[in-house]
Amino acid sequence: MRFFRLDDDHPLTGWHMLVIVCLFFGTIIAVNLVMAFAATGTFPGLVVENSYIASQHYDELLEKAREQDKAGWSYELSADGGMIRAKLSQHGAPLTDVSVIAHVGRPSTTREDRAFDLALSPDRSYQASEPLPPGLWEVDLEATRGPDILFRRTQEIFVKPTETSQ
Repeated sequence: MRFFRLDDDHPLTGWHMLVIVCLFFGTIIAVNLVMAFAATGTFPGLVVENSYIASQHYDELLEKAREQDKAGWSYELSADGGMIRAKLSQHGAPLTDVSVIAHVGRPSTTREDRAFDLALSPDRSYQASEPLPPGLWEVDLEATRGPDILFRRTQEIFVKPTETSQ
């Protein structure tokens, strides 16, 4: 038995065509809805709450970045064994009197976002208290002294799967 019979006893009517068109477009709309919900469920697309307000302060952000570059900051960021480690220095002298926070998250989702207060270790570097799972991470490193943000840098790091199992 065939689905459609196009003969004199069973002609293709307007109702048949309406059902075909509705099923065709209904399938397309259903797939689009599923994909849209899947996409917004993993990454909402928000970087800032209000992009217009953030754009009004963009020149200030650029000026702060230029001042930071002129201040002679240098840094090293690593994630050996999944442990975030940051070494900060200014004009070659290691900094040990700042508070360092690492805001960490996946580039494609906000589900695993977290913040680490990095503690000063004996080798004058700042280290996280727990390791990161394997994969690609975006680390926003921020050094403050009191209410002032002295240094801020964002960098992607990759934690190898075998590093966390050591």
